[in-house]
Amino acid sequence: MNQELNAANTMKLLLIEALRDKRLDETDKQKIIALADLLGISKAKVEQQLHESIAAADAAKDAPRHFDGKALFLSACDYASDDGVLTEIEKKHLFALKEVLKIEDDWYRRRMQEITILCNTSKDEILDDNADISDLEKFDPAPLIAKIIANIEKVIVGKTEVIKQVLTAALANSHALLEDVPGTGKTMLARALAATIDCNFKRVQFTPDLLPMDVTGTMIYNPADSSFSFKRGPVFTNIFLADEINRATPRTQSSLLEVMEERQVSIDGAAFAIPNVFFVLATQNPVEQHGTYPLPEAQLDRFLLKLSMGYPDRSHERDMLTARRSGNPLATLRPIVSRREFRSIQQYIREKVTISPELLDYILSLAEALRKHPELILGPSPRASIALMNAVRAWACVSGRNYVIPDDIKTLVGPVFAHRLMLQPHALVKRVTATDVVMAVSNSVPVPVSKDSGR
Repeated sequence: MNQELNAANTMKLLLIEALRDKRLDETDKQKIIALADLLGISKAKVEQQLHESIAAADAAKDAPRHFDGKALFLSACDYASDDGVLTEIEKKHLFALKEVLKIEDDWYRRRMQEITILCNTSKDEILDDNADISDLEKFDPAPLIAKIIANIEKVIVGKTEVIKQVLTAALANSHALLEDVPGTGKTMLARALAATIDCNFKRVQFTPDLLPMDVTGTMIYNPADSSFSFKRGPVFTNIFLADEINRATPRTQSSLLEVMEERQVSIDGAAFAIPNVFFVLATQNPVEQHGTYPLPEAQLDRFLLKLSMGYPDRSHERDMLTARRSGNPLATLRPIVSRREFRSIQQYIREKVTISPELLDYILSLAEALRKHPELILGPSPRASIALMNAVRAWACVSGRNYVIPDDIKTLVGPVFAHRLMLQPHALVKRVTATDVVMAVSNSVPVPVSKDSGR
């Protein structure tokens, strides 16, 4: 059972240290009384504890004293951080110990910063991250995936393919970039996904005056107890929507580089982990370029897929108008899949969805052909090849299979590769797009024939 540094345990630690040499002197008594006063322990209870401690102590007056306040404080730190959570009450008790033991401010601040680094997630996130996942031998992700898609389609009408691709990026434990004109449902899609899988959702509107600390968080000084605590930014969530990401300055855009790849945020030399279920969905407007900062290649490479919502057809837009007459349908969405079930699907993809050696060679052939293509300055990196492999495995699972087929690769090679490429100037003049190049290469590279397709 996890320990908690409550008032009784704080007093217990002090008494253990005071009686370590079987002796309780007057100085120890004063420290115990002072600590009790700071923690709000009743006087009668303190007197009872003191009486019991004195009765158990050795009466020898010449016993040597080796009271080690710093060792006691470190024991209290271990006690407080045992469950990986540092609560406000535990901070109060540690500060009370510091005051009673007269520990130097600098030493205390360093220890508190260390324990803050250890304890940087909430109890709910720790319980969720440590939860046992399903038995994969009996686990069937198909019904859960079908429920997720059907629930999102209550809000996003006529965009099943885009929903499946965004879900593919999330299940592959990666990220997606949506580029489209305003009002096509990009933000609504992110909100619907978060509501469907019972995840925390946070949205940040990226603007030129946004700072990195507004995204990642920062260290806050508390003058009351001379300590620093980490105030976590909105990126510490499950689904993070970076709305109009290209409106922020490159400095702010780069604040997402580490968290998207390394799954942590580094502040003042300390690394803070994010929840296991973490998905960045960024949006940008392709037609309004005033006051924007195009994403650099390194930032684009962090996104598994680059997608476009597109306008709905007339019948689907009519359905949308009809549904909106009675209010926003997003308000009626309820979670139908837990975070633990979502993580189970992710693990199922990692461990159970197979891809044959022939299809791995097919991915490599596509990457090599693009790197040698005369229309390109920059071809897909090895990370792009890994991204395509991960994407098609997740897509196979979304499609109801535990193995990859060539059509999975042909479907996703454009969304995975196109945004990672850099065109030659003459290609831009001819208005050739990266997607055009990828599709041409995909049609020219022979598709392997495999009897089992990875099964």
